[in-house]
Amino acid sequence: MLGSILILVGCAGPEVRQGEMATVVIQPVHEQSAMVNEPFILAGRLVVNARQHRFSGGIRWQHTRQGDEIYLFSPLGQVIAEIFRDQTGVRLVTSEPAVYQAQDAEYLTSQVLGWELPLAGMQFWVRGIHFPGTVAEKDLDKNRRTVAIRQDGWQVVYRSYYPEREGMAVLPKLLEFSRPNVKMRLLVDQWQGETKSGNATGRELP
Repeated sequence: MLGSILILVGCAGPEVRQGEMATVVIQPVHEQSAMVNEPFILAGRLVVNARQHRFSGGIRWQHTRQGDEIYLFSPLGQVIAEIFRDQTGVRLVTSEPAVYQAQDAEYLTSQVLGWELPLAGMQFWVRGIHFPGTVAEKDLDKNRRTVAIRQDGWQVVYRSYYPEREGMAVLPKLLEFSRPNVKMRLLVDQWQGETKSGNATGRELP
């Protein structure tokens, strides 16, 4: 059986149990600068199972420091929903077309699509890191790579990563997101983001 390490990150000293896996509890950081995630573009395939609602198709997501543009595609490549987030709120456009607006993506997608897209946390989780604004519990392997994140009622499990390359951040390839009554599976076919030095880079799965 694998051992574990429990580390509580906060004002008190950490409690540690030795082993091959580390669980780290991270307290929130409220500085505005910490809430800004690095820009990225990803393309892949998303499967959602949520009670009576299902989705299976493509996703293209462009994240910047100012907002997000997310396109959901049918298996045949038709755009079935567009989600735009900026400082004024979130807008969702369906294929009818119909336009819906709200202050957060979680509420808007649950009302229109029938399943919740946890955009506030997901913009960090897809890169293998936690959202800094709330308490997070992370499981790390012996190489300090994230195996799972539990945060805001969601569990994120990292099934596989891209191979590590010199000067490039290690990025997730296959992720699973779950909470009661909702399960999502994301396979990233292509990443475009920044290297550790800040230069743009792209990756495709073999």
